[in-house]
Amino acid sequence: MTVAVKRLDRTLGQGNRELLMEIQMLSCYRHKNLISLVGFCDEGGEKMLVYEHAKHGSLDKHISSTELSWMQRLKISICAARGFNYLRNEVGPQHRILHRDIKSANILLDENWESKISDFGLSKIGPSNLEHTFLVAAACGTFGYVDPVYVKTGIITKESDVYSFGVVFFEILCERLACVPQYHDERRYLAPLVQRHYEQNRLDEIIHTDLRKQIKLRSLNSFSIIAYQCLKESRNERPTMGQILEELLNAFEHQDSKKTPDIARVGPWGRKTGGPQNYWSFMLENGHHLKKINIDYGDIIYSLMLTTECEGVVHNFDKAGGWAGGDTISEVMFYEDEEMIGINGTVGTYNGYTVISSISFLTNKSTHGPFGQATKSSFSVLWPNGSFSGFYGLADYYIDGIGVYMKASEKIISIGPWGRDSGDEPNRWSFQLEENHHLKKITIDHGDLIYSLIFTTTYRGLFQTSNKFGGWSGGENVSEVTFDWDEEITALDGTIGLSRGRYGGYTVVSSLSFITNKRIHGPFGDARGVPFLVPWDKGSFVGFYGFCGYYVDGIGVYLKATM
Repeated sequence: MTVAVKRLDRTLGQGNRELLMEIQMLSCYRHKNLISLVGFCDEGGEKMLVYEHAKHGSLDKHISSTELSWMQRLKISICAARGFNYLRNEVGPQHRILHRDIKSANILLDENWESKISDFGLSKIGPSNLEHTFLVAAACGTFGYVDPVYVKTGIITKESDVYSFGVVFFEILCERLACVPQYHDERRYLAPLVQRHYEQNRLDEIIHTDLRKQIKLRSLNSFSIIAYQCLKESRNERPTMGQILEELLNAFEHQDSKKTPDIARVGPWGRKTGGPQNYWSFMLENGHHLKKINIDYGDIIYSLMLTTECEGVVHNFDKAGGWAGGDTISEVMFYEDEEMIGINGTVGTYNGYTVISSISFLTNKSTHGPFGQATKSSFSVLWPNGSFSGFYGLADYYIDGIGVYMKASEKIISIGPWGRDSGDEPNRWSFQLEENHHLKKITIDHGDLIYSLIFTTTYRGLFQTSNKFGGWSGGENVSEVTFDWDEEITALDGTIGLSRGRYGGYTVVSSLSFITNKRIHGPFGDARGVPFLVPWDKGSFVGFYGFCGYYVDGIGVYLKATM
């Protein structure tokens, strides 16, 4: 068995504390991404630790190697993140580990180039049952990696390790170490260098050309965004280890994907979660035309069965739902030139279960339905002709949930609008997120309806504010919705009503709520009239559009393909 031996040197201040902490950490906590302790020696004045051997040594020796591909660098980052996430969240009840010396020299690489965290001599154990864990200790660690807030205050938190990990990420990306003593200018320290370049949109300038050629843009964006966030001066703005791991996995998926996304998912309405046996999906294959839908229904929708046609050959798909049967079975037949352009329906409960209680299919020629029994909880969505690609959802005895697959022309699709759906060019409004921009704020002028909307985005530290949409007249309240760095809109909820007073009788958006992956912002305005709710997949949101005049008369959503 090949092992590595570490001999503690008293002349460097290494003694009993470091020895005991290493033994405690590696004896109590085991994970595939932590280095394993084989044994130790503490006799005759010698203090030694015996570890499993990591064939490729420490990461810092390979940072500048052109042999290390971007995929390998991502895998190393992910393995390290799994190890640190274990120390934060999985070591046991009521405590977490603060490493205090995260750097590339303490990340070891085995024969498969998988990373293993080492060197726990400076580690501290802190409570995990508090939202904010902190310890007061003399600043330690390695210059270039240490959290500046820790240096200033002597207070270390779990976010201090996050800062150090962010420095390692940029070492991996920029193929250089955190401190290069040979430089006597701004290049000497990596952390402030990458922050400036990131905020000035010049990150490419400090990534080696050969490595940059390997990296797909979406992978680079996911990686650099989370790395930059780790270096935020405010600890509250730094991500958790779980969030870091999630974004690194996204970066890996974007890099590994052989397919360009061309499908966006909208919905589902009704039931949203269930076991694998409950999921159903129908997606139109290339060259196929939706020929027929069979609907089994009564006071709810029991089942759907779809039939397609390709070059004269008919294909029947499995029935979704229908473990129980309804009172009526109807067939909807589609002409060759008939395309689905929307659905509307209602959600209800049946025997205590959330179900789709009614549904209608809207095409470029007709409205088929409604089928089932309508309730007050309605939904509706329209999309451009030619975008329909299928349905998905959950089902067992009945159709419990339904969503829509849509083809995204040029990777973007517009759905809606709700409210006013036509008008002259001066009344059209559109807000679309530019590549890599994050929606930071929405300013809403509202009263008994929505008067105007203003959108503010951020990109690498810079802010951009859109024109005001609507607002030829003003409301009684102006509210601001501010989004966290990792927060994005995943649904829009609102109502459509009629304006009142001097300019009464016009179709307007009377209320809005913005639903994100973290919370609900709203409602703003006065919830009256016809309700609408449209959810979509996380990562799909691109912007809003619609019609306006004195007020916001209509609103729709831009989504990008994620499948």
